[in-house]
Amino acid sequence: MFNRRPIGKYMFEFCQTSPCCLNGVEGLMDYTCEKLGVKVGEPTQDGLFEIRGVECLGACGYAPMMQLGDFYKEHLTKEKIDQLIADCKENKITLHDK
Repeated sequence: MFNRRPIGKYMFEFCQTSPCCLNGVEGLMDYTCEKLGVKVGEPTQDGLFEIRGVECLGACGYAPMMQLGDFYKEHLTKEKIDQLIADCKENKITLHDK
């Protein structure tokens, strides 16, 4: 997949296949969009965040889940998303495994 325009520094890629949907990922995506004040596929005004729905990330047993950089964030809840957003804002999240 290629990005044809600048994207948010922290790309929240939510899995949108059946196991994640059955476990509430759509509601969590809506919650995250509302929290950040954006729609799916558009970056925040500060360019820090972007939310996307993606196909299966191959971690169905950990649904609902998303990918952030090189890492999976699993068994998501609103509280976990709040913490991820806070950690990103405080630069506590490393995007790539080194």
